[in-house]
Amino acid sequence: MRTSDAVSGTMAAALGAVLIVASADLDPLPRQVYGAGTFPKVVGGLLLLMGGLLVIKGLKQRQAWARWTSKVALRPFLQALAAVVASVVAYVLLTPVLGFPIVATALLTLLFRAYHRQGWWRALLFAAVATTMIWIMFAQLLHVPLNPGLLEQVLYR
Repeated sequence: MRTSDAVSGTMAAALGAVLIVASADLDPLPRQVYGAGTFPKVVGGLLLLMGGLLVIKGLKQRQAWARWTSKVALRPFLQALAAVVASVVAYVLLTPVLGFPIVATALLTLLFRAYHRQGWWRALLFAAVATTMIWIMFAQLLHVPLNPGLLEQVLYR
């Protein structure tokens, strides 16, 4: 099923508004200009902006609100859903033991390989780059504690 950009944009903008309202009560961090609500507010603002642009685009194109493009195969859909749910469960269970870098790289490698079928080395490369970028953004820039696990001695020497 294909939905109009106006519908998708409205949903994105609504989610952005909810994020901004929900993060308004979060306290700032001690001795910091920004706080726990900064990241959700930035994401919410971007969702509002991009959602608004999608609404304008969808209204200009005068698309149907929704239309069926092709039959949705149930088996691949359920497999993809199971893979994502299993990845979340594995992340929650394995991260305290092995740490974020190892678990995120392994899970992303498996998901990239399963969804894109580009080869193991390419999947591993993309997963390593994505994990590194997430680590830099959250652990280093935003000071969100990510468990280094087995790599603690390597990362914090």
